[in-house]
Amino acid sequence: MDRELGKLAAPCGLFCGACSVHVAGRRGDTEHLEWIAERSAARRERPVSAEDLACEGCLSEVRALYCRECDLRRCVLDRGLTRCAQCGDFPCRQLRDFNDDGQPHHGEVLDNIRRQREIGVEAWVEEQRERWRCPRCGGAVEWYADVCPDCGAPLPGHFPSRA
Repeated sequence: MDRELGKLAAPCGLFCGACSVHVAGRRGDTEHLEWIAERSAARRERPVSAEDLACEGCLSEVRALYCRECDLRRCVLDRGLTRCAQCGDFPCRQLRDFNDDGQPHHGEVLDNIRRQREIGVEAWVEEQRERWRCPRCGGAVEWYADVCPDCGAPLPGHFPSRA
C-alpha cells in the first residue's frame, strides 16, 4: 500500500483524509485551525493551540493532540497491529463505545472496518477519498463542511455542521 494513503486509514476505522484538522492543515487554513483549537480548549478546559493540531494522519509521526492521546490507537499498536480491522477481538467494547458516542463521524467506524475487511484497506481509502471530495471541483472536504471551501458548492449528504 502507498505509505501516504495508509496514513489516512486511522486504526479505529476513521478516514483521516476527511478530518477537519487534517483538511485544514493540508490546505494551510490557519484561521480554521485556530477556530478548532479554541473550541477544543473550551471542551478540554485547557489550552490548545493550532500547533497542537498539526497532523499527517493517525499512523504518521505528526499527529494532532487527539490522536496522540487516543486509547484505540494505543491498543492497536500495543497488540503489534496497525488497525482494528486486523484484531481478533473486533468489535471490542471500547470500539463499540467509540462508534456509539454520538459523534456522527465516529458512528461509522464499525461499518468502515467491516468494509476494510471486505475489500482491503487500500481500496477502502480510495472509496473514502472519492466520498470526501467535492463533486464540483474535486477538492478534499471535511466531515462537517456544508460547502466546499475551494469552490463554494453545497455538500449534500455529508454530516451536518457542528458550528
